[in-house]
Amino acid sequence: MYLSRPVRAIIEEPHAGETITLILRLPDAHTDGDLERVAAAVESEGGEVKKRLSTGGLKIVADHEDVKAITAVDGLDAVETNDTLHMALDGAGEDVEYPGETR
Repeated sequence: MYLSRPVRAIIEEPHAGETITLILRLPDAHTDGDLERVAAAVESEGGEVKKRLSTGGLKIVADHEDVKAITAVDGLDAVETNDTLHMALDGAGEDVEYPGETR
């Protein structure tokens, strides 16, 4: 399963009291039942499903402390931050570092 770099960082070092919006992707061959099962499992791990995406994924909000358990939910193909969906004029956003740039 793919975990974006920011998601991996949150798993390694969660910030108490902080929340994050995540995009959860399921394999292309998933069914509506799979999506509902994953949504229920995510909510049982502390996540809040905000939207079922037309691409067959879920947009959720979760506390940093719950991200590790959410990424372990069976049936996920990828977990990224919501920022991955937004591309700025200067590049692809969160997963790109430019020479000399510090974050």
